[in-house]
Amino acid sequence: MFNFFLAGLNHRTAKLDVRQMAAFNSDQMSAGLDRLSASPGILESMILSTCNRVEILVKADEQTDGVELIETFLSDHSQIPLPQIKPKLYSYIDEPAIRHLFRVASSLDSMVLGEPQILGQVKSCYSAAVESGTVGTYLNSLLQSAFRTAKRVRTETSIGEYPVSVSSAAIELVRKIFGDLGKKSILVVGAGKMGEAALRYLSDMGAHSLYLTNRNPETAREMAEQFAALAVPFADLREWIFRTDIVFTSTGASETLIDYPMVHQIMHDRKNAPLVFIDISVPRNVDPKVGTINNVFCYDIDDLQAVVEANLHERVKAAAAAEKIVEHEVQVFCAKLKSFNVAPVMMQVQGRIEEICKMELHRCLKKIGPQEPKQIQELESMISRIAGKIAHPLLVKLRDSHDSVNSAAYMDLINQIIKSPKDRE
Repeated sequence: MFNFFLAGLNHRTAKLDVRQMAAFNSDQMSAGLDRLSASPGILESMILSTCNRVEILVKADEQTDGVELIETFLSDHSQIPLPQIKPKLYSYIDEPAIRHLFRVASSLDSMVLGEPQILGQVKSCYSAAVESGTVGTYLNSLLQSAFRTAKRVRTETSIGEYPVSVSSAAIELVRKIFGDLGKKSILVVGAGKMGEAALRYLSDMGAHSLYLTNRNPETAREMAEQFAALAVPFADLREWIFRTDIVFTSTGASETLIDYPMVHQIMHDRKNAPLVFIDISVPRNVDPKVGTINNVFCYDIDDLQAVVEANLHERVKAAAAAEKIVEHEVQVFCAKLKSFNVAPVMMQVQGRIEEICKMELHRCLKKIGPQEPKQIQELESMISRIAGKIAHPLLVKLRDSHDSVNSAAYMDLINQIIKSPKDRE
């Protein structure tokens, strides 16, 4: 056993109000890690806390039930009685815990398959644990392997290449139409969550001429500042549509904000320069008939949802390849852990065999009389080589065994070899 324990809850097992109660904010993280590391039997620990999951990972000693300890810890922190929170918790031990962590870091366990944010969140929580001094050799090695696995998944599969949110799909659609967005003027109408997401994606893709309008001018100004955009008056909506190439609409308005006559006149004034409307509002903010005007392209939520579903299908196909990468890295790491555990035993076994051989050598030398120091040195060197050759097959068998029962039997045998005659009495 490696004595890795992982337990927690996520978006599949617990509703948001429960996740919020169990979560650790930046002010609580250090104190939480201190309490966790102070628990009897806990050797190393880390807390992963995001909006969609709260998970505790520990390396414990052989006498500690890490799962039970974590469950109690989460109950105490969230102030949710153990009988109420326990049904919402999942737990993993040793290899399944390693596999789960690698899948989480690789965004295979996320609410949105393939989303890139989770890796940064895992790294941030790991850094917090490092700063608190609760990460040692084992968890450090485990997390570095998780990061390497996530990087392989990103670079060797296409799991992150297909936008699966409406906002990101909309940006991708526009990019395919216009190519470089850095040379286009873009107006976002509405400062809600979808409008904010659109601004973020546009900013990340290199768009520079960004404009934002909203019925509440103060809200528009505050959001525009976050993305180096310019807040413009909602009353001048028609004028700013005329000035831009792409218009995103995402408001809570129940009425149509942009109708056919308005766009028809705008296109006349623009001398038919292409204009794209991306309407992600429900109900629609843009009259769908504007799409019949020459050089006007109009897409609504249904058009984008079809793109999202197709992209999600592509991500699912890419996830199959990602799972193979994860499984390979899990086996590589488990083999590495076994070598960690076997290495000290190998030294002890070889040392014990050398000790036995030297005892017999010295007994023999007493009988045959004094020898030259050089000859004695050569004999002792030969004994070391013999000891290594005797120990090697047994230790290779132990290192390569994937059967826990056989491994335990081999280890017991080795312990018997290592013990001195006095220890066995």
